[in-house]
Amino acid sequence: MITGKSGAGKTTLVINLLSEINRLGVKKTGIYSPARIEKGIKTGIYAVDLSTGRKGLLAIHQPGWDNENPTREWKMNPEVLRWGDDVIRNSMPTTVLVIDELGYLEFEKNKGWTSAFRILDDGDYKSAIVVVRAGLLEQAQEKFENAVVITIENPREIKDLTIILLPQLVTI
Repeated sequence: MITGKSGAGKTTLVINLLSEINRLGVKKTGIYSPARIEKGIKTGIYAVDLSTGRKGLLAIHQPGWDNENPTREWKMNPEVLRWGDDVIRNSMPTTVLVIDELGYLEFEKNKGWTSAFRILDDGDYKSAIVVVRAGLLEQAQEKFENAVVITIENPREIKDLTIILLPQLVTI
Protein backbone atom coordinates (compact mmCIF):
# COMPACT_ATOMS: atom_id res chain seq x y z
CA MET A 1 0.00 0.00 0.00
CA ILE A 2 1.43 3.35 -1.06
CA THR A 3 0.45 6.38 0.96
CA GLY A 4 1.43 10.00 1.42
CA LYS A 5 0.03 13.48 1.45
CA SER A 6 -1.30 15.20 -1.66
CA GLY A 7 1.59 15.98 -4.01
CA ALA A 8 4.02 13.56 -2.35
CA GLY A 9 4.35 11.48 -5.53
CA LYS A 10 2.12 8.46 -4.98
CA THR A 11 0.90 8.23 -8.57
CA THR A 12 4.35 9.12 -9.93
CA LEU A 13 5.76 6.14 -8.03
CA VAL A 14 3.00 3.96 -9.52
CA ILE A 15 3.86 5.21 -13.03
CA ASN A 16 7.57 4.47 -12.47
CA LEU A 17 6.79 0.97 -11.20
CA LEU A 18 4.47 0.36 -14.17
CA SER A 19 7.20 1.42 -16.58
CA GLU A 20 9.56 -1.17 -15.09
CA ILE A 21 6.84 -3.84 -14.96
CA ASN A 22 6.12 -3.18 -18.66
CA ARG A 23 9.83 -3.46 -19.46
CA LEU A 24 9.88 -6.89 -17.80
CA GLY A 25 6.78 -8.07 -19.68
CA VAL A 26 4.83 -8.85 -16.51
CA LYS A 27 1.03 -8.94 -16.70
CA LYS A 28 -0.60 -6.04 -14.87
CA THR A 29 -4.21 -5.01 -14.65
CA GLY A 30 -6.29 -2.47 -12.82
CA ILE A 31 -6.37 1.28 -12.95
CA TYR A 32 -4.09 4.21 -12.27
CA SER A 33 -4.92 7.89 -12.00
CA PRO A 34 -2.49 10.39 -13.53
CA ALA A 35 -3.03 14.12 -13.28
CA ARG A 36 -4.44 16.28 -16.05
CA ILE A 37 -2.11 19.28 -16.25
CA GLU A 38 -3.12 22.48 -18.05
CA LYS A 39 -0.73 25.44 -18.20
CA GLY A 40 1.34 23.85 -15.44
CA ILE A 41 -1.62 23.43 -13.08
CA LYS A 42 -3.31 20.19 -12.01
CA THR A 43 -6.91 20.65 -13.18
CA GLY A 44 -8.12 17.07 -13.27
CA ILE A 45 -7.41 13.43 -12.64
CA TYR A 46 -7.73 10.72 -15.27
CA ALA A 47 -8.47 7.05 -14.68
CA VAL A 48 -6.55 4.74 -17.06
CA ASP A 49 -7.34 1.06 -17.65
CA LEU A 50 -4.01 -0.79 -17.65
CA SER A 51 -5.35 -3.58 -19.89
CA THR A 52 -6.67 -1.40 -22.71
CA GLY A 53 -5.14 2.06 -22.24
CA ARG A 54 -8.63 3.56 -22.28
CA LYS A 55 -8.96 6.62 -20.07
CA GLY A 56 -11.68 8.85 -18.71
CA LEU A 57 -11.67 12.10 -16.79
CA LEU A 58 -12.25 10.88 -13.23
CA ALA A 59 -12.27 14.21 -11.39
CA ILE A 60 -12.06 17.95 -11.91
CA HIS A 61 -10.59 20.50 -9.54
CA GLN A 62 -13.57 22.33 -8.08
CA PRO A 63 -12.89 23.42 -4.47
CA GLY A 64 -15.97 23.73 -2.28
CA TRP A 65 -18.28 21.68 -4.53
CA ASP A 66 -19.36 19.35 -1.68
CA ASN A 67 -21.87 21.04 0.65
CA GLU A 68 -21.45 18.16 3.12
CA ASN A 69 -17.68 18.72 3.23
CA PRO A 70 -16.68 22.03 1.57
CA THR A 71 -12.96 21.29 2.01
CA ARG A 72 -13.13 18.66 -0.77
CA GLU A 73 -11.36 19.92 -3.87
CA TRP A 74 -11.98 17.17 -6.44
CA LYS A 75 -15.43 16.59 -7.92
CA MET A 76 -15.71 13.02 -9.13
CA ASN A 77 -17.35 11.95 -12.39
CA PRO A 78 -19.94 9.26 -11.50
CA GLU A 79 -19.82 7.70 -14.98
CA VAL A 80 -16.03 7.25 -14.85
CA LEU A 81 -16.30 5.93 -11.28
CA ARG A 82 -18.72 3.22 -12.50
CA TRP A 83 -16.48 2.40 -15.47
CA GLY A 84 -13.41 2.23 -13.20
CA ASP A 85 -15.21 -0.09 -10.80
CA ASP A 86 -16.00 -2.38 -13.76
CA VAL A 87 -12.34 -2.29 -14.82
CA ILE A 88 -11.26 -3.33 -11.33
CA ARG A 89 -13.98 -6.00 -11.06
CA ASN A 90 -12.74 -7.58 -14.30
CA SER A 91 -9.00 -7.37 -13.51
CA MET A 92 -8.51 -10.95 -12.37
CA PRO A 93 -6.50 -13.06 -12.70
CA THR A 94 -3.30 -11.05 -12.95
CA THR A 95 0.27 -10.90 -11.78
CA VAL A 96 0.29 -7.29 -10.55
CA LEU A 97 -2.96 -5.58 -9.60
CA VAL A 98 -2.96 -1.77 -9.49
CA ILE A 99 -5.59 0.37 -7.79
CA ASP A 100 -4.75 4.07 -7.75
CA GLU A 101 -6.43 5.17 -5.54
CA LEU A 102 -8.90 4.20 -2.84
CA GLY A 103 -10.27 7.26 -1.06
CA TYR A 104 -13.05 8.69 1.03
CA LEU A 105 -15.75 7.45 -1.36
CA GLU A 106 -14.70 3.84 -0.85
CA PHE A 107 -13.77 3.94 2.85
CA GLU A 108 -16.35 6.43 4.15
CA LYS A 109 -19.28 6.30 1.70
CA ASN A 110 -19.12 2.72 0.38
CA LYS A 111 -19.19 4.17 -3.15
CA GLY A 112 -16.69 4.51 -5.98
CA TRP A 113 -14.36 1.60 -6.62
CA THR A 114 -15.78 -0.68 -3.93
CA SER A 115 -15.24 -3.84 -5.97
CA ALA A 116 -11.56 -3.35 -5.10
CA PHE A 117 -12.25 -4.57 -1.56
CA ARG A 118 -13.56 -7.95 -2.80
CA ILE A 119 -10.86 -8.30 -5.47
CA LEU A 120 -8.11 -7.59 -2.95
CA ASP A 121 -9.62 -10.06 -0.46
CA ASP A 122 -9.96 -12.79 -3.13
CA GLY A 123 -6.23 -12.58 -3.88
CA ASP A 124 -6.16 -13.85 -7.49
CA TYR A 125 -2.92 -11.90 -8.09
CA LYS A 126 0.74 -12.20 -7.13
CA SER A 127 1.11 -8.67 -5.79
CA ALA A 128 -0.91 -5.47 -5.58
CA ILE A 129 -0.12 -1.78 -5.66
CA VAL A 130 -2.85 0.10 -3.83
CA VAL A 131 -2.69 3.86 -3.31
CA VAL A 132 -4.38 5.39 -0.26
CA ARG A 133 -4.23 8.97 0.99
CA ALA A 134 -2.44 9.47 4.30
CA GLY A 135 -5.64 10.65 5.98
CA LEU A 136 -7.29 7.29 5.27
CA LEU A 137 -4.34 5.09 6.15
CA GLU A 138 -5.74 3.96 9.50
CA GLN A 139 -8.98 2.77 7.85
CA ALA A 140 -7.02 1.06 5.09
CA GLN A 141 -4.79 -0.75 7.59
CA GLU A 142 -7.86 -2.02 9.44
CA LYS A 143 -9.25 -3.36 6.16
CA PHE A 144 -5.95 -4.77 4.84
CA GLU A 145 -4.16 -5.92 7.99
CA ASN A 146 -1.32 -7.70 6.17
CA ALA A 147 -0.50 -4.91 3.74
CA VAL A 148 3.01 -3.49 3.64
CA VAL A 149 2.78 0.30 3.90
CA ILE A 150 5.15 2.52 1.93
CA THR A 151 4.89 6.18 2.89
CA ILE A 152 6.20 8.76 0.46
CA GLU A 153 7.31 11.93 2.20
CA ASN A 154 8.99 13.63 -0.74
CA PRO A 155 8.97 13.15 -4.54
CA ARG A 156 12.79 12.83 -4.42
CA GLU A 157 12.29 9.37 -2.87
CA ILE A 158 10.52 7.94 -5.93
CA LYS A 159 13.59 6.68 -7.82
CA ASP A 160 14.96 4.83 -4.77
CA LEU A 161 11.53 3.44 -3.86
CA THR A 162 11.09 2.12 -7.42
CA ILE A 163 14.39 0.22 -7.14
CA ILE A 164 13.48 -1.15 -3.70
CA LEU A 165 9.86 -2.12 -4.49
CA LEU A 166 10.18 -3.64 -7.97
CA PRO A 167 11.77 -6.95 -6.82
CA GLN A 168 9.03 -7.29 -4.20
CA LEU A 169 6.32 -6.93 -6.85
CA VAL A 170 7.72 -9.21 -9.53
CA THR A 171 10.22 -12.04 -9.70
CA ILE A 172 13.25 -10.70 -11.55
